[in-house]
Amino acid sequence: MDKFLKYSPLILLFSIIIIAIGLSNHYEDKKPIFAMSRENYQIQQRTIDSLIVANDSLQTEIFMLEDGFDSKEHRYEDIIGEYEIGISYLKDYHPKAYKDFHRIIGMRERYSAELERENTKRLNKLD
Repeated sequence: MDKFLKYSPLILLFSIIIIAIGLSNHYEDKKPIFAMSRENYQIQQRTIDSLIVANDSLQTEIFMLEDGFDSKEHRYEDIIGEYEIGISYLKDYHPKAYKDFHRIIGMRERYSAELERENTKRLNKLD
């Protein structure tokens, strides 16, 4: 009996290890292996590929609907800001070029003396 008590922790440890290994092998998720013909495999691959393409296109569409318009609007605001800075620079440092710019913008398809008078009045106010 004394020998049994001496080796009982060792026997208990081995029995726990054996039970743990047996339970882990028994409950392991093993996927069943299916034999598939080449045609079925190709059909399955095409289906998966088409689903991947559909998923990518939907994600792109979601991105464009959520963020695409805002980023374009932001770019337009940047362009307008750069335009305004350029115009103010012309006004402050090159007044003749500023006047020419406004004279050209004020022109229409056909030249008339009336348009020229309006542009002259507007540009004279700037002086």
